[in-house]
Amino acid sequence: MHQRPVPGSRPRYRGAFVLWLTLAALPVAGQMMGPLTGQSLFFNQASNPHGNSLAANAGLLYNSNVSYTANGTSATLALVGLSGNITHQGPRLDYHLTSDIAVVKYLNGAFPTEPSGYLDAGAELQIVPGFFSWIVQNTYSEVQINPYVPVTTNNIEHINNFSTGPRFTLRPTLRTSVTLEGTYSYVSGSAPAEFVNFDSQRYRGSLEAERAFSSTSSLYVLGSYEKVDFKDQVDNNNFSLGEAAAGYRLSDSRTALDISGGYSKIRVEDVLVPVHSIIGVVEERETQTFGGATWNFNLSRLITPSQRVALFGGQQYTDAATALRASFNQPGSGIAPTQLAAGGPFQYRTFGASWRFEALRTTLDVSVLASRSRFLVISPLTPDSNSKLANVALARQLGPVLTWDIGASYQRWNSIGAQVPINGQASWNMFTAFTNLQWRVGERLGLRFLYARTSQLGVGSNQVGIIASYDLISVARQASAELPQLLPTSPASLQSPQP
Repeated sequence: MHQRPVPGSRPRYRGAFVLWLTLAALPVAGQMMGPLTGQSLFFNQASNPHGNSLAANAGLLYNSNVSYTANGTSATLALVGLSGNITHQGPRLDYHLTSDIAVVKYLNGAFPTEPSGYLDAGAELQIVPGFFSWIVQNTYSEVQINPYVPVTTNNIEHINNFSTGPRFTLRPTLRTSVTLEGTYSYVSGSAPAEFVNFDSQRYRGSLEAERAFSSTSSLYVLGSYEKVDFKDQVDNNNFSLGEAAAGYRLSDSRTALDISGGYSKIRVEDVLVPVHSIIGVVEERETQTFGGATWNFNLSRLITPSQRVALFGGQQYTDAATALRASFNQPGSGIAPTQLAAGGPFQYRTFGASWRFEALRTTLDVSVLASRSRFLVISPLTPDSNSKLANVALARQLGPVLTWDIGASYQRWNSIGAQVPINGQASWNMFTAFTNLQWRVGERLGLRFLYARTSQLGVGSNQVGIIASYDLISVARQASAELPQLLPTSPASLQSPQP
C-alpha cells in the first residue's frame, strides 16, 4: 500500500524542482508558495517589485551533488521558464496567475526533459454580472514521495489540480449576500503505476452567507460537501468531507483579518481493519467516520508604513492536493511545509508568523512556521509528522542596476509512531544558505548570478548558476526618492477568490 522507491530507483519524473526552485527565482517572481524544502526556498521574496509582473527566463545551473549521497554525481541543467504574479479584476473577467515554472533539460541526458516548479492560475467569467459566473482554476506543484530520505530529483511527484464550475450570487439585501458554488475537479499525478496514484475526481458544493457590518467588516457562515473518488481504489480510500463554519472578516488599508471556527466530518471508505474470528485475526474492509473541530486565524497588519507583520494558524481536515492549493492564498509571507505523497485525508494544524520590512534600498523578510499532520488512516510510509521551518531573506540595492540578495532556511521534520524503513531516518534537518547578484542590463532585461549551499541528512551540495530574464510585463520600478508602498497583504492573497 502506498509504495515508495528506494533512492535512485525512479528513472522517470526527475524533477529539476529540487535545484531550480532554489536558484531560478527571479526578481519578478511571486511569493513563497507550494511545498518548502531545502531545494525550493523561493528566496526571491525579498526583492519582489510591487504590482503585476511576468517574466520569461532562461539559464544554466550546476549542482555538485544532485542525489545527496556520499558519492553523489554532479549535473548541469538548462531551463526555460515563466515567473510572475498577476492579478486583474474587471467588470466581466477576473483572473490571477502565480508562477515559478520551467522546462528543464539535463545536459548529460541522465533524466528526461520535463516541466518543474509551481503554478496557480484562476479565472472567473461574469456571464450575468453580479449573479451568475463560471470559475476555473488550475494548480500545479510537487509533493515528497519518501519522507525518510533526502528530497532529491527522484523523490518528488508532480500533482495537477484542475477545477471548474458555476457560481451563483444572490443579494437579498444591500448588506447580505449568498454565494452558491458547485465545482468538478480532476487531480492527476505523474508517478508510474507502482507509486501513489493521485488520479481522482472530486465533486464539491458550497454555500456561504455573508452579512456586512460596514464597507470593511462582515460576518459569514458557510457549509460545504466534497466527494473524492480515486481511480486506483486498491491503495487509496475514497472519502467524503463535510464542513460547517462561521467567521469574521476585516479588510482595510492597514489590516487583513479572517477568523473562523467550525466542525468537519469525514467518511473514509473500504478501510482495512483487523477482525478477530474463529480462524484468527483477519482483515476486513469497512467505512470509518471521523470528525473534529476546525478553526482558522489569519491576521496581516501594517504596523508602520514600512513594516508588515502576519500571524496565522489553523486546524483543518484535508488531503495533499487540497493543502497544496490552500498554501497559495495566505496573507503576509506565504510559506508551506513539505507535503507527502499520500492520497488519504489527514488533520492538519499550523502556526506561523512573518515580518517584512521595506526601506528605500533594503528589504528584509523573516518567517517561521510549525505544523503537524495526523493521518486518519495510518500507513508506515505516510506517517504522522511534525515540522518546523524558519526563513530569512535580505535584499539590498547596491546601485541603480545592481541588487544583492542573501538568505537562509532551516527545516526540521520528524515522524510520529511509524516504523522507519531500512536506510531511512525518523527525523531530519535541512539547511540552505544562498546569495545572488541581480544586474538590470536594460529596462526589461536582467541577469542573475547565483550560489547556494544545501545540506540534508549531513550531506551537502553546492549550486551555481546564471539566469537571464526578460520582463513580459514592464514593472513600474520606484524612483529612489519614493518610499515603498507596502500593502497589508501579499500579492498572492490579493488574488481573486479561490474556487
